[in-house]
Amino acid sequence: MISVYIEINNTLEKIEYSDINKVELSKGSWIDINEPTQEILEKIASLTNINLDFLLCALDEEESARIDKEDDSSLIVLDAPYIENYDKALFSTAPFIIAYNDDYYVTISRHKFEIMDELFKRVKNVEPHKHVRLTLNFLYRLATLFINYLKRVNFYTDELENHLKNSTKNKEVLELMDINKSLIYFSTALNADKVVLAKLLKSQNYNRYEDDYDLMEDVQVEMNQASEMCSILRDVLTGMMDAFASIINNNMNVIMKTLTVITIILSIPTLIASFFGMNFAEIPFEETHFGFYIVLIVSFLIALVIAVLLIYFTSRNKRNK
Repeated sequence: MISVYIEINNTLEKIEYSDINKVELSKGSWIDINEPTQEILEKIASLTNINLDFLLCALDEEESARIDKEDDSSLIVLDAPYIENYDKALFSTAPFIIAYNDDYYVTISRHKFEIMDELFKRVKNVEPHKHVRLTLNFLYRLATLFINYLKRVNFYTDELENHLKNSTKNKEVLELMDINKSLIYFSTALNADKVVLAKLLKSQNYNRYEDDYDLMEDVQVEMNQASEMCSILRDVLTGMMDAFASIINNNMNVIMKTLTVITIILSIPTLIASFFGMNFAEIPFEETHFGFYIVLIVSFLIALVIAVLLIYFTSRNKRNK
């Protein structure tokens, strides 16, 4: 899908095209492309005169965050987060492409990023012809999106913590490992995006307009906050994984101790029954009609006494600790 945004009478108009051959552009347009193909990108390059190699970067899923400039075309590649499984707080990152020249502004994405929704929700007046401000707004929304996702990760981690306290299974630990993988993606992406931001803020184009200075500072603050928050969550999560691995082992040891006690208790009647099952003369109570029941009751009484003693000494040891 190709969406073209153009400002008409101070109002942002959106036109959607499903057929690349029907796309019509005017100077000052912003073209947003989802799920791009090489044919679409080649057509857009011919319509906008933006360097084709810049646009083709969108087809590379492993493209790293960077900036580039050639002739009058500029390229900004950002690592943006997207949702893999929101219920389990699983996220990943992928390239978000911004390319523009003096006349056109192009954004390209292969995944469903919420940056666009955040932009239109938070920014009252989106002006496609102001490329610097629009790029800074994208960077700001990118940073806030990272923070929102990190808050979701933190909330889900707290839920897992409550389950893990009494767990003897590996399911929760494996989920923590998946979350940790998301945080690694976030950390790598944020570090790369911060480098891109630093380079942009040093360039002449991004220091030309005083009206954008406040926005530039806000972007830096949000990006640093997202990076610091991600770093803290990674440290906390690493500690949690180590701690809860130990908890699971301890819970398993408690179960094994309980099973051992039960085995000892049940071994008493088994041992007595084994003696009376031997083939030798003068077995006690053999001539008594109630001999079987007497042996049965005595064996279970002995087992009960041993059970009480084991429980008593076990509980006393716990209190002493």
